[in-house]
Amino acid sequence: MVDSTLKNYVKTTLKQGYAISAIRTRLIQSGYSKQEINTAIKEATGRKIISTKALLIAAVVIVVLILVVIISLKVITPSAKQIYISTTPLVSTVIPGGKLTFVNTLTSSTSKTVEAELKHQIIYKKTGKTIGTKTEKVSVSKKSSTQTQITLPSETLSGEYETITTLTHKQGSKQASFNFIVEQKTSLPTPSVEEPSAEVSLLCPTGCDDYNACTIDNCVSGICEHIEIIPCCGNGICEAGEDAYSCSLDCGTQTETSTETINQAIKKARTDPQTATMLCNSLPSVTDADDCFNTLAEKTSKYEFCESIQEDELQSSCLLNFALAGNYDVCDKIDDPYYLQSCYSLERQASLQGIAVQFS
Repeated sequence: MVDSTLKNYVKTTLKQGYAISAIRTRLIQSGYSKQEINTAIKEATGRKIISTKALLIAAVVIVVLILVVIISLKVITPSAKQIYISTTPLVSTVIPGGKLTFVNTLTSSTSKTVEAELKHQIIYKKTGKTIGTKTEKVSVSKKSSTQTQITLPSETLSGEYETITTLTHKQGSKQASFNFIVEQKTSLPTPSVEEPSAEVSLLCPTGCDDYNACTIDNCVSGICEHIEIIPCCGNGICEAGEDAYSCSLDCGTQTETSTETINQAIKKARTDPQTATMLCNSLPSVTDADDCFNTLAEKTSKYEFCESIQEDELQSSCLLNFALAGNYDVCDKIDDPYYLQSCYSLERQASLQGIAVQFS
């Protein structure tokens, strides 16, 4: 039991406005023990006196709890959205003034659409000088591919170049690159045309002109030769390579434009592909027919129409468009070696990107 005098003293000094620390100091100087003082203050104020050791332990516990919360937040907070990029050239060699074409494959770790910027730089590896740039905006959602085409300056030097593409978005940036070669265009020598000698011309004194516009007339060692020109507009035969536009004399007037025929083929393609194929083949020129099949493949998303295209490069380009859309079964159907390499490169890139997304 605490001394009532000590207890009353604490109550009185507290009412007078003295601080507990000052009262404690005064009582210690008067010879009271810490236990007596703490008991008197506790009974006078109704407050529990906490020891310094208890306060220190409480402070340590609070600091530990704060550290645990901070670490937990770092662990459970999702990482920033990652976007991966790869670039694949469609050609490995370009001439000065030619067009460099390549495919950008963008893969996102989520399906949310993100606006990003692609900046392309073409660098001459020998000097490190940038000879061309291009910037474009793209929208990335899960996985997408875009095609970029950059025209090289006509004065571009021969050698090895590097294309660096930088993808920039709000969460960060990524880079991809590839190398290609610039080669000067080889010009074919102009064949010389020899003037017929007087001696040879004398061997055919009456001349060899047969007055047929569809033959080339020559005098060879005294004998007239008449080489037939095929196709020849004006011979009354609509030959391969001629149509109503290039030779109306032989092929007559086209009653229906190529555009109208292609539009009819598009309408038939989904329900009656055989009729659509017949319509394309009915066009007067191979070029028009190839354009028709290329359009049908694009509109119907059926690569089988590409296989009816006769021009090799256009057929390969038509099939590669399906690879860009993720259908790599068409790779085995491509004949052009450059397009075939590009198709397999796209398939490998897609496989690697799929593995990267699984482990991200």
